[in-house]
Amino acid sequence: MKKYIILSLTLIFSVMQAKAANSPAAFLEADAVFTFGKKVELRAGTLILLELSERIQSDAMTVGQLVKFKVSTDVVVDGRVAIRTGALALGRVKSISQSTYNNPEEIHIEVTSVQAVDGQQIALNGTEQIAKGAYPGQGAATQQGMAITASVMNDVEINTK
Repeated sequence: MKKYIILSLTLIFSVMQAKAANSPAAFLEADAVFTFGKKVELRAGTLILLELSERIQSDAMTVGQLVKFKVSTDVVVDGRVAIRTGALALGRVKSISQSTYNNPEEIHIEVTSVQAVDGQQIALNGTEQIAKGAYPGQGAATQQGMAITASVMNDVEINTK
């Protein structure tokens, strides 16, 4: 935190000096400081915290159906936001296990991608989430807001502007 405060004060001081000098070259140097590092590399394995954006019920779902998630916390790389809170993430219903006399119904859901700040879709490895009924013979359902985690599949360069 102290490092960021010192960096911010240095940048402000540089701009003030540039304005005082009334020199175009000084302004260019100050602008170069602000534009440095627009692109960041989101590394494979970076953890993404998500929550379910809709309620899921086994009787209304089919295998392969898309499921919407949203990012619950900003993903920050080198001090820049690469994926914003509330960004859309997509998953799918991987399988549905029908209920039996001894077991409740199960829905297996996996997260597949998330949208970065520059609009590109980032491929994810999600831990498979299993929603199941409480009692044998009962259908499965989840509530909106159910938490799930995923990780970035490959290294990706993101333009953070």
